This record gives sequence, structure tokens and C-alpha cells, in this order.
Amino acid sequence: AQPERTDRGTGWNVYDRLVATGDIGGSRFADVVGRDRTGVLWFYQGTGTGLARRVQVGGGWQAYDKLTAGSDLTGDGRADLVATDRSGVLWLYASTGSATKPFAPRKRIGGGWQTYDRITATGNIAGGRGGDLVARDRDGVLWLYLGKGDGTFTARTRVGGGWQQYDEIIGIGDADRDGRPDLLVEGETMYGAQFLSFYKGTGDSRAPFSARKKLWTLEELNNDRGLVF
Repeated sequence: AQPERTDRGTGWNVYDRLVATGDIGGSRFADVVGRDRTGVLWFYQGTGTGLARRVQVGGGWQAYDKLTAGSDLTGDGRADLVATDRSGVLWLYASTGSATKPFAPRKRIGGGWQTYDRITATGNIAGGRGGDLVARDRDGVLWLYLGKGDGTFTARTRVGGGWQQYDEIIGIGDADRDGRPDLLVEGETMYGAQFLSFYKGTGDSRAPFSARKKLWTLEELNNDRGLVF
């Protein structure tokens, strides 16, 4: 469907990273976390009509160069957050279902992730036991990490090359209401226009996405003239 913009207030420029997490606080609605420029992480619980007053999660989050959330990696029905530090270690922050203390203590679940310049939690796109991740390496190749449901992943699977054309790779949930999560990407055309495109999730780990469908240029989106899914 055509997107609808809603004003969520001012002052969000204090954050250098914002992540839509899915429901991690137990409200049944999607939540948001933001990292401020001093490295403090803040939690905003979804209310169904907006966001509740922020709650401080903790400091030291400047140690991470990549954050993503929205996949249930532990099999408890709640979305979790993962972060990579600058040495390439992948850390899992399992959600607790509590708005006052939304994450359990971190757990190391991998190394070598410095090879990637983007990681995105996708939800369960490939039919495994848990939520999945995709990661783009610095050559533009996209890789799928299939979640096992215990906070770990199977060996990576190559999705394909050419993904360096995108500035953003975003897990947007089940956008077309077919029961499988999908991807939204932002890139640039040869004429310099920024565009948004959609990759439909297939549920098949061997080919997790169907062919790209171009949706809008950002100019069309800003003018509320977007195409429909």
C-alpha cells in the first residue's frame, strides 16, 4: 500500500542511530531504540498510536558500528537485537519483554563480521526455526544467515552480487501480507535520483528473494505520489 507519513515529534537529531526493533517490550506493538551521540541507548515502546516516553537502556553503545533488530533469534516469540563491534564480534541482546529492562546481558555469537558493511535483521524469511539476518560484504555480495532459533545461525548462504548499489537495506516485515517478511532497499539511478525498491521474501533459503520491484523515487514519496505494492 502507499505509505503514510506521521509526525513523531522533534529532537530526534540527538541520535546517530535509530533502529525499529519490532515488539521487544511486550506491548504487542513495534518499538524503537535510538543511540545518542554519547553512546547511550534509549528505548521507545510502541503504543499502537505512537511511542511512549523514552527509557534509558544503558551506556557504552558507541562500541558498536552496526545495530539491527526485528528477528526472533532465540525462539521465544520476541524480536531481538544484534550488534557488531569494531573488531568484528557479533553480539546478541535477547529481548526480555520488559519495557524497563528490554534486553538481557549480551552474548557473543560470532566473529569475523568486520567483512560486512551492512547487516539487516529480516525476520524469518527462509523457513528455518528462527529469525534470520542478511549481511552485505564490501564487494557488494549479500549473504543469508539462517537462524536456528537458539541465538545462532547456520553457515552463510550466498544470495547474490550487485548489492553495493544500495545505500540502505531494510527489513520491513510482511509488506505484501503473504505471510513472509520482505526487504526494502534505497539506491541511486544512473540519473542521480534516489529510489526505493522492494524484494519479496520467498520462504526458500536457496533463493530467499524474488526479483526486485521498483516502487518510488524519493521525490515521488515526498510528494505522496508513490506506487502501490
